[in-house]
Amino acid sequence: MEKKRRISDYWNVGTSIGLCAAIGIVLGALLGNLVLWLCIGAAVGVVLGAVSQVYKQKKK
Repeated sequence: MEKKRRISDYWNVGTSIGLCAAIGIVLGALLGNLVLWLCIGAAVGVVLGAVSQVYKQKKK
């Protein structure tokens, strides 16, 4: 039987950028400025991904 994986096993910088960029696209479509919110979402994703990776490294 395979061991259950936690969400932190799948979370990395790439998924963080992708998820936040997708949220940025939705916000941009709703607010009328797609490119700005896409960039903001991707930037937030980079920061969240980097922080989570540092936290994961310290935890080990």
